[in-house]
Amino acid sequence: MRDDRHRRRRERMGGRPLKKTLFAMGALLSAPAACEQSSGGRLRRRRTAGNQYESSHADRPDRQRGNLLPNQRRLTEEAPGEATDPGGAHDAGDDLARRFFLPPSKRELDEIDMRELILQLHLEVSLSFVQTPAPTPPPTNRPTVSPTYSTDAPSTSTAPTVTDCENEGTCANRLYEQIVGVSVRVGTVEALADPNSPQSRAADWILEECDASVPIDPCTESQLLLNEQRYALAVMYFALGGNEWNSGANSELIADASPGTWLSGLNYCEWGTEISGANGSYNQLVCDEFGNVLNLNLQSNNMIGQIPPEMGVLVYMTSYISFFNAQSGPIPTTLGLITPLQTFDVESNAMDGDLFQPEYAGADGLGEVVNFRASLNNFRGEIPAEIGQWTKLQNLWFADNEITGTIPTEIGNLVDMNVFLFYKNQVSGTIPTEIGNLDKLTWIDMEDNQIVGPIPEEFYTNLELEEVIFKNNSLSSSLSDSIGDLTKLATFWASFNQITGTIPATFGFCTALEELELQNNQLTGPIPNEFGDMRALEFLSLEQNGLEGTVPAGLFGGRLMSLRILYLNNNQLTGTIPENYGQSIRLKDLWMNDNQLTGTMPIIAEGEFLFLGECE
Repeated sequence: MRDDRHRRRRERMGGRPLKKTLFAMGALLSAPAACEQSSGGRLRRRRTAGNQYESSHADRPDRQRGNLLPNQRRLTEEAPGEATDPGGAHDAGDDLARRFFLPPSKRELDEIDMRELILQLHLEVSLSFVQTPAPTPPPTNRPTVSPTYSTDAPSTSTAPTVTDCENEGTCANRLYEQIVGVSVRVGTVEALADPNSPQSRAADWILEECDASVPIDPCTESQLLLNEQRYALAVMYFALGGNEWNSGANSELIADASPGTWLSGLNYCEWGTEISGANGSYNQLVCDEFGNVLNLNLQSNNMIGQIPPEMGVLVYMTSYISFFNAQSGPIPTTLGLITPLQTFDVESNAMDGDLFQPEYAGADGLGEVVNFRASLNNFRGEIPAEIGQWTKLQNLWFADNEITGTIPTEIGNLVDMNVFLFYKNQVSGTIPTEIGNLDKLTWIDMEDNQIVGPIPEEFYTNLELEEVIFKNNSLSSSLSDSIGDLTKLATFWASFNQITGTIPATFGFCTALEELELQNNQLTGPIPNEFGDMRALEFLSLEQNGLEGTVPAGLFGGRLMSLRILYLNNNQLTGTIPENYGQSIRLKDLWMNDNQLTGTMPIIAEGEFLFLGECE
């Protein structure tokens, strides 16, 4: 029922620089610098009955140029300041260097298993960082075993190494060296060593390109940089069940498959197929003119599995959309590496873990995000105060999860907020007065939470509001006469609370109001005659209160020609039923039972109550 309501509502709604990681060996690529942010327009997406994505502007954001990655050092080079042991002491890395990187004698280069070697080197050297360094032994007279390098500039061996472009094995060696570097950066080294993991399968697929009729170029820097993104996309394909996708699947891994098929050739920018629907079309994958991934839109694509940390390699991406799938697990913390990200939409999946993690939602988190949608999952955690730093945010959706805590006062910093949905959680506390700063807010829904206290007077200053849902909380105090200032209001649900006082007559100024729910509160006093001025009113529920006085004749016929549902039951209304009550030609449900009404039911003339289904 809730999912249906979620869809119905949508139908009506018409830099932080990247952290650079230094490794023990110079073989790894550093993280790229943050790319320049494009201006990008506002994104406002509405769910439709066809599960499509509807935007108020073109799906493809402005293209942008990113900075190139710095040059990497080779395995035989030493980082400045990493001098060799002067005393002759050595570790496992020295043994491997002497075994594989010094000029070969009887051992042939093609016998070397570079994948095992590179992975072993990274594991052993990285482990040495967490150990307490042993004291340097006193100098001896015997010569050192490993070569001594200058700390000013790295030296190279006179003999070619297994990663030099002159060697036949260079392609696989250099590509795997790069893949290991990526794995170290995003924390998936152990997964890479598992032959059944998405990382290992993606690596195997990448290395097979070295034997292709048009092999990948392992010695051109620009190609190597793009290969990182290619590898990340391949990991995502295997991690999210790509062989079973509705669009883009390549279960046979056919290299020359038609454009729109994933893992089909060197140019990954051609992998994303164009999807057409009732609300237009979109491309699954969009690149800029330099080959950097800008957009991934994999909505409703039968994606099953966890989003891998390698997503963080796509550092130029501005939009990731994958709603209506079966993704599971947490949001990878490497999301924080994608500094230009504007849209992140994983609504209607099976994901869990903390929703707002400090790596992307903390003090140094994402700064360009405009749309963050994570409703209908199993996320937990609290709304952090740092959310106030997402000052460009327009849509914040995390309804139907397990979020706790309170609404931070910093929410008032989000002055561009347009839609704020967090219904069906466990959020508690009061509505902060700072919410009155959101003067662009059109839709707020906090139904089914544990909010207490009054609706602050500042809330009524958000004059763009069209849909307000307070239903099923513990709100108290009375409704302000300022409700009449919200002249664009179409829906106002404040039922199942503890609201007291009388119903403001200023509701009569809300002439665009279509749905008004105030049932199951502690309201007293009369039903305002001004209700008869709300020409757009279709649904009015005032049941289960302590309302007194007579039933206004203005509720029937006259200007309220759109009224379909009227619930006045279980109050203390007196007097007779208005003679004109049969003039509401569209009325389907009329409940007035359990009051103190007297007299007889007026005669219904021919042609009246044509659609009446229930009358009590």
